Amino acid sequence: MPQKRVSDRYEIIRAVGGGGMADVYLAKDLILDRDVAVKVLKSQFAEDEEFIRRFRREAHSAAAMSHPNIVNIYDVGEEENEYYIVMEYVEGQTLKEYISANQRLSPEETVRILRQVTSAVAHAHDNHIVHRDIKPQNILISPNGTAKVTDFGISRAISDATITHTNSVLGSVHYLSPEQARGGYVTYQSDLYSLGVVAYEMLTGHVPFTADTPVSIAIKHMQDTFPSVKEKLSFVPQSLENLIMTAVAKEPQNRYLSGHTMLADLDTILDPSRVNEAAVVPVPFDENATRAMPAVSSKESLADNDQTKVSSGAVNQDTVSYERDKGKSNQKKRSKAFWVKTGTIIGLVMLAVILFLFWWIPSLLHVEDVEIPDNLIGEAFDEVEEQLIDLNLVVEADYRFDDEIEEGHVISHNPEAGRMVKEESTIRVMVSEGPEPMQMIDVTGETRERALNLLEEFDEVEIQYRETTDTNPDTVLEQDPEAGEEVIPAVTSVTLTISEYPVFTMPNLADMNRDEVLELLENEPLINLSFDEDYHPSTEEGKVISQNPGRGARIDEPTTVNVVFSMGPEPEEEEEPEEPVRVTVPFEVSIPEIEEEVNDEEPERYRVQISVTDMNSQVPRQVIDREITETTTFDVPMSVEPGESGFLILVVDGEEFDDSPYEYTYEQLSDMQ
Repeated sequence: MPQKRVSDRYEIIRAVGGGGMADVYLAKDLILDRDVAVKVLKSQFAEDEEFIRRFRREAHSAAAMSHPNIVNIYDVGEEENEYYIVMEYVEGQTLKEYISANQRLSPEETVRILRQVTSAVAHAHDNHIVHRDIKPQNILISPNGTAKVTDFGISRAISDATITHTNSVLGSVHYLSPEQARGGYVTYQSDLYSLGVVAYEMLTGHVPFTADTPVSIAIKHMQDTFPSVKEKLSFVPQSLENLIMTAVAKEPQNRYLSGHTMLADLDTILDPSRVNEAAVVPVPFDENATRAMPAVSSKESLADNDQTKVSSGAVNQDTVSYERDKGKSNQKKRSKAFWVKTGTIIGLVMLAVILFLFWWIPSLLHVEDVEIPDNLIGEAFDEVEEQLIDLNLVVEADYRFDDEIEEGHVISHNPEAGRMVKEESTIRVMVSEGPEPMQMIDVTGETRERALNLLEEFDEVEIQYRETTDTNPDTVLEQDPEAGEEVIPAVTSVTLTISEYPVFTMPNLADMNRDEVLELLENEPLINLSFDEDYHPSTEEGKVISQNPGRGARIDEPTTVNVVFSMGPEPEEEEEPEEPVRVTVPFEVSIPEIEEEVNDEEPERYRVQISVTDMNSQVPRQVIDREITETTTFDVPMSVEPGESGFLILVVDGEEFDDSPYEYTYEQLSDMQ
């Protein structure tokens, strides 16, 4: 376990997981106050400089990605010889655990999760990153059902370094593509194969191939027919079975062109029209094309030479028979001795020659070992062929389509780079014929956005517009090339003609009559007319007084235009004759305050006389004549015609009051009613 605080920022809380390459801890980001996951590489991977360099490069590359279905990488660093990556902490469980808990998933849920994972993989491929280890253990399912792919970049860095050191293939063998299993060239389609295996496991609850050893499983991926989901689960739509079978084709060129192509297929995979579509027929396994032949090491070659047996035949000498003749002379005896001596010498010479030949001939037949050069993949085949011939090697070329490698350039070769082979050995080189031609798909009738998604793999898509009201706007009317034509997406430009409503500029309708408005606008396809009427003081009856939208407005979609016509000036209301007003006016006469009177004295008395002039009398007529000893309010009758006024005259003790007379208008008296 690393120290409790990493980089003086991430405080380790507890271990939450791990694998063969790294351990994962839950930690708290002390600066941003959030939970994070810290992945720390195990010590055995921290000593190799090449691995560290690749690891850093891939970690930074993965950190550059931003996708809702990819675990975000926040930071990468090294402290006290511990290399770590700080990433988003996702609560929940792995897809492997989710499948185990549910035994198997429905087609609908499988497609929902697979769409998210495929979208993440396609985004990684857009950033030139091949995951190489897609499996349920590397897919996290959050409590709200969001799938997030983890270990992007790390798996690539690890596999590169591990292959360099051990010449082994990295990756979970149950999800390994055939080209990975045989140590071949890994492409984006390798990830799509793994996605197909994951989809199979989600539907069935188990992996497609099992065996006693990883090697046996890898061989099954290379050679055995991929099992059918529909044969086990008849309710699975044929379209979903076809998607899996396309993704897990043995050869990469027979799989989906890209993650985006697979994603586009997923968009309609559960449409009722596709449930019983024709089954995809898997391409048969080509044993000669896909068999991985182990190279013979230099040590094994020496062992073979050591086991070679050198057999020497015995020299057959004629038996010289002679009959002793006691009567022969000594000359004959000397002649016999001479020939015996001569024969012995000849035999020794022949033996020496034979021994020399056994030493010399193998040296003549000895064949030198040569090493297959590096950096042949991606090079022009003509140059590679010349280079291999210069090494006294025999070159045999095979050709296939490839989306990544330029036409006429090397895709792969067998044996691989760095292997030792004998001179005159045959090297099989796979040469690219460029991207595989395909039939142009039909996108007419699709929306602009969906058409662009379906044409993601094409070199360029040009958009041109045509005004029409016969179809919905933003719909593909025509395409060039037409559907069914043979095209190569990577080098083909597509032109789409998209529908749009014609743009109409509202005219000025002022002072037009109804017929003129109808003649001008009734046949405009985007205009729906609505008429109203209203009075207008200066506009002739029947003429337009207002419109909405107004003059100059741009109409580019169906719009209701409201037009208001004049009803002429509003008629004046006939004034009803006003009636005279007859009211009683409350009039208060105040007595000034005086000192308290002696009880036996009478209070002071005032004579109040009130007269009025109104409609009944043009001269003052007295209506009140009373004596008062205190402030008193009098009710004074008064009648006034419209527009006229009445007057009240106050006389106290024979003298007219200073403010008298008091005027009361018609309106004032009306308010008193």
